[in-house]
Amino acid sequence: MSEYGAPPPDPAEKPPADPQPPASGQPSFGQPPSYGPPPAYGQQPPAYGQQPPAYGQQPPAYGQQPPAYGQQPPAYGQQPPAYGQPPAYGQPYGQQPYGQPAYGGYQSSPIPPGVVFASMPRRLGARIIDWLLLAIVLGVVGGGIFGAAWGGGAFDNVQSDPVTGEVTGLDGLIGPYFGFFALSFVIGLAYQVVLIALRGATLGKQILGIKVVREQDGQIPGWGPAVLRWLIPFAGSLVCGVGQLVVYVSPFFDSTGHNQGWHDKVAKTVVIRL
Repeated sequence: MSEYGAPPPDPAEKPPADPQPPASGQPSFGQPPSYGPPPAYGQQPPAYGQQPPAYGQQPPAYGQQPPAYGQQPPAYGQQPPAYGQPPAYGQPYGQQPYGQPAYGGYQSSPIPPGVVFASMPRRLGARIIDWLLLAIVLGVVGGGIFGAAWGGGAFDNVQSDPVTGEVTGLDGLIGPYFGFFALSFVIGLAYQVVLIALRGATLGKQILGIKVVREQDGQIPGWGPAVLRWLIPFAGSLVCGVGQLVVYVSPFFDSTGHNQGWHDKVAKTVVIRL
């Protein structure tokens, strides 16, 4: 007997085996199991009970909120969510934002399917409405300017030779004429550029339910594209007005089916139905 009162050991009985250490990757007793490969240098391991990111996905950056489940992206031509809202969940794997090349480096059309482009009759009707509105405004402005010149005696020295038909004494009308021309230029520029840049549509376009948007993401053009859309027809108007007419009818010759004029192609915009 090795100890007092204890039976002697049986020679046929094997001694107990030593405890085996846990295999590589297996948690020790009392520690929670870990999933996946070990975290990269500088990254924190996932908390207990939290699933690690799936293979090929990056974990969210520090302080970044996860996307809300079931939220849909805004439709083409509509305003994006307000600043501070999380991105939409459920974007298909491999799909890139509008304007970004897909996997493989091939550039696809940034315009999603189902977008209805404004027809040429609607665009022409909107242009006519805008011209009529501007004509009314400029008529009032011109009446005020030349009416003031008439009251100031600018027309008193204007005479016409009954034989030759030559008109003289127009020196006093040079100032009112250039003043009216300058105001017409500023009013037309402000009407076309400001409304397109801030709202995507002039009054004529709003009445007929069409809108100018960026072809990349469907949002309002902003100042740069709005200026380019105005500048191209204005440059054409310097060629006796013929160039401006050619620019406005150029959507008829667009082979893409988007009814883009030359000014739209330069500004990278399209006109769509609301």
